[in-house]
Amino acid sequence: METPPQLPEDIIVNILCRLPVKYLIQLKCISKRWFSWISDPQFAKLHLAQSKKNGNFSSQMVLLLTEPLDSVACEASGDDLDDESKLIVELEYPVVMKKTPDSDELVDGWLDLGGSCDGFICAVFEQERIFLWNPTIREALELAKLHPFDPKGTFSYGLGYNFSTDDYKVVRVARPSNTVASNETEVEVLELKINVWRRIQGLQSGIELQGQGIFLHEAIHWLAARETGQKKIYAIVAFDMVEEKFYELEPIPDNIEESKQDFLGGGYETVLEAWLLKEYGIKSSWTKVFSVDRETLHGYKYWENALCYTKTGEVVIDYDGPDLVWYDPKGKISKTYTPRNDWDWFQPAVYIESLVSPCNYATNRQNNSDRKAH
Repeated sequence: METPPQLPEDIIVNILCRLPVKYLIQLKCISKRWFSWISDPQFAKLHLAQSKKNGNFSSQMVLLLTEPLDSVACEASGDDLDDESKLIVELEYPVVMKKTPDSDELVDGWLDLGGSCDGFICAVFEQERIFLWNPTIREALELAKLHPFDPKGTFSYGLGYNFSTDDYKVVRVARPSNTVASNETEVEVLELKINVWRRIQGLQSGIELQGQGIFLHEAIHWLAARETGQKKIYAIVAFDMVEEKFYELEPIPDNIEESKQDFLGGGYETVLEAWLLKEYGIKSSWTKVFSVDRETLHGYKYWENALCYTKTGEVVIDYDGPDLVWYDPKGKISKTYTPRNDWDWFQPAVYIESLVSPCNYATNRQNNSDRKAH
């Protein structure tokens, strides 16, 4: 019996890099060769690049810090919202994410989330320990311990990728409380391959970052408030990953500024609006995408936080902590999902599925140390 012809390895790899991550994880079981291909860090980078280029396979997920721990498929269709087998991926914390390095007890949700990039989520425990976590492949890496800071201060984190060095950077912006003498904001940066926190020039005085940083256009972006006398002006502040400098992208639209509480997802406004900056850095390109009466979204809540858009044009909204809402602006209909949760609310983080492992960068650090030792 003749042996069936085999495709060349480069063609097989090219086909594999176009498949969704969940199928690739299953295909690792086919043979040792396929396991080797799919586990290769270079294949992970190739797959990620293809996913970004194509845009069809990087399924957006929302990590929910709930008890038990879950991840929700943003791209779920209306019918899937009633089928948890299609909507929910059950997760567990990686063993490295312990409450103390010598403990057997895992962090169990006592985390702050500091943004995501390329499938990684930045997770912070008690403002002292920090992890890069890829929930898709269930791997995490603990980074260098954070420097002590006023525990009553406010902290903002961001995670991004530096194309010039093929490395990831974590940014911490720490602002002291009124209980300390200094009002200076401290900014520290960690490069993953080096794993050392270093302090850089901070923000201008009076600027306060809010929420998780969002990485796009080779910069991390935050909503920021700048105090001018008795008034606060809101704008988008960005951190350039190469130059390591902050800059103000653009103020938010003037008519949003007039009802800034609604822009921040709180307050007592009756309408929830979504705005899109169509041309990066051009204030006049702000365009209102939709406006919806909050009563349409199942009545009054304390806050709404739009998390992401789906490929079908729906917007996924964190609704008051315990609920997720999928809202269709065209059909003006919404559907709510309430995760199983032993707590009153959850923290969400949007990420894409990827095969990139943070542990590969720990290997790079060890290799660099070995070369220096010799």
